[in-house]
Parts: sequence; structure tokens; C-alpha cells
Amino acid sequence: MHKWLSVLVGAQLLNWLVTGLYFNLMDAEKASGNELRGAKPSSLAIKETNRRDAFFLKMLPVKELAQGERSSHPTEPLKKIELVWVLEHPYYHVISRQGPHAYQPRSSLLVDAVSGDRTALTPAQISQIAKSSYTGDSALGRPELLQPPFSDYAAQQNPMWKVSANDNNNTAIYLDSITGQVIKHVNDDARLKALMFKLHFMDYGNTGGFNHGLVIVFAISALMLSVSGVMLLIQRYQQGNISLSIFSKNRSVFVLCANSLPFNDIHSNSSTKLTVKLDPKSSLFRGLSREGVQLPSVCDGAGTCGKCKFLADNHLVITAAEKANLPSSELEKGYRLACQHKCSEVSKVSVILAGNVAGNTAGNSEGNSAGTSG
Repeated sequence: MHKWLSVLVGAQLLNWLVTGLYFNLMDAEKASGNELRGAKPSSLAIKETNRRDAFFLKMLPVKELAQGERSSHPTEPLKKIELVWVLEHPYYHVISRQGPHAYQPRSSLLVDAVSGDRTALTPAQISQIAKSSYTGDSALGRPELLQPPFSDYAAQQNPMWKVSANDNNNTAIYLDSITGQVIKHVNDDARLKALMFKLHFMDYGNTGGFNHGLVIVFAISALMLSVSGVMLLIQRYQQGNISLSIFSKNRSVFVLCANSLPFNDIHSNSSTKLTVKLDPKSSLFRGLSREGVQLPSVCDGAGTCGKCKFLADNHLVITAAEKANLPSSELEKGYRLACQHKCSEVSKVSVILAGNVAGNTAGNSEGNSAGTSG
């Protein structure tokens, strides 16, 4: 499980690395999609005081409009009425339902602020507004009234007008379906940025945000990876497979020195016994050699001759050198090569000695035994 979790978490970490690098190197102006977007069109509202005041004198009072809406449409709730200017003409935007964010579902309609009649913007008006917000030289296509979902704006849950520009960056202009307000410009640079955000936030379901179930699953997976990693670390430390340098000290290893093969019983009372202090980071072959316990070897611990056999009281992993140099029958019995394992991996071993070291070892053993008896 730890390996599969590491693949899952590692892939997303690599994803974050790549997308984070993109966010640091990208051109923010191009990636915003507003490279060919002009300032807020001045034609949407009248700035001249006299003309504006003339409209105000003819406009239907908001209170009167609200009373009329409630009486003529008693089943429709009325939440808010706001004044908007569209192509130098005033309208009331009557909102009956609206979320805290503009992209959330909304129910509203447009009322002519002078006549008091309900109305809707025409494609010609939408084209005029889109053209006033576009500073490029390319021609604009016919407006399309689209319903959600939108590939260019995953979070948007309301209908929008789309006007496409025939330019090299495939610019698209999106406008509010009721008020004609320009919501955003999108081009290929902005689409690439949106893709990177999708990968960065793991928003593969196109929710338009990062607060979704997949992020929670990933967080749980990362937690499980950390916990399982700590458990494996503790397990391997207890088995002696790893050691911490700050706590590193010589390890006591109980050695039974047999005179010949086979030495199938590591607890045999007929073997010469001694306890040695070994460097846990050293190979068992080198560690025993430093303590005068010479094991048979032709390759001097290079792992090619298969002579330095030993038997441990705990299960040890089988290395490639052991598979190549020891028969499977011996491997099944627990025979391993001392040059292939650290001293930290064992606490009790049975070995066969090389040459006449047995006598020296026996002397050391007797000395140790005498010291112990004393």
C-alpha cells in the first residue's frame, strides 16, 4: 500500500511542481485573456450630466416599479432592483434570486427604466457592446446565447452571450445574458492558464474551485502515506535494517563458531560461542574480521565467491549476490552471505571459520568465558 500511495502522491507533487513553475514563468497579461480588451466601454453609461439628468426626469421611480412588479407578478419574489446603463439607455435589473457570487445561479430580468416594460437585449446590441470592448482588428462573429456548462468558464452557472473574434489567439468575449455586461475575455493563453489551474487544484470534475472531494481524498492519501512511512521506518529500525547516526553505537552480536558445514542449528551447544561488538553500519564480513573472526572468502567480501556463509536467528532478505552464489536449498534454510548484510541486521549468527582462526577464536571465547565467570 505504501508504494501505491507514494506513486499517487508523488504524481500530484510532480504536477504541482510543473504547474507552479508555469505560474512563475507565465506572462500574466496574456494569461489573463485581456490582451485585446479595452477599458470599460464608455458607451454603456452616459457621462454628460445634462443628458443623464434628462433621463432621470423621465425614468420610472424604483418604488413604483417594485409595486408594479409585485402586483402584476405576485408569485415572483423580488430581491433587488439595480440601475444599469446599456448603450446610453437606462434599464432596471430586477433580481428575484441571486447567490453571494456572481457566477452562482441567478433569476433576473431587464426592465426599460423609462417605459417600465420588460425587455431583453438583442443580438445587435450584444454585438455592439462586444465590439466596444475589443481592441483587436479582427472581425467579430455573430453572438450566441449559450447555456452552462462552459468550457471557458467552468464555475459560471448562468447563461452567457458568446462573441468570437477571428484572431490568431482565438479570443472569445462572454457577456451577461440579461444586462450585456462584459464578463470576461478568453483566449488561448487564458485557456492554458485555466488548464494549469485545473491540474494544480485537481479540479478534474470542472467544479471551478478547489473545495471538492478529490482534494480530500488526496489529503487522506498523503496522511496515510506519512503514517505508513513512519510505521515502516520504526519496523526496519527495530529489525536493525537501519540506524540513526545520532544514536549509532557498536552492536552486540552473539557468534557461534562452527567447525564445519552444515550448521543447521544456530542454538547448538557444541559450537564455540563469543559475543563481539560490531559497527552497525559495517558489513558483517568486515565487522567480524575486525574482531578476529575470519570467515572463508576468495573475493574479500566482494560478493562473488559465495564462501562467507552464515546463519542468522532472524529472517533476512535475499540479495542478488546470494541468489547467484547460493543454492535455493541453502537459501530456504536461512543461509546468507556475510558480505551482503550489515551488522545492524543481526543479533545472533552461526558461522564457519577460515583456516586456524578457530583456535584464536576459541582462546578469545575461553577468555571471555573466564571473564564472565570471574
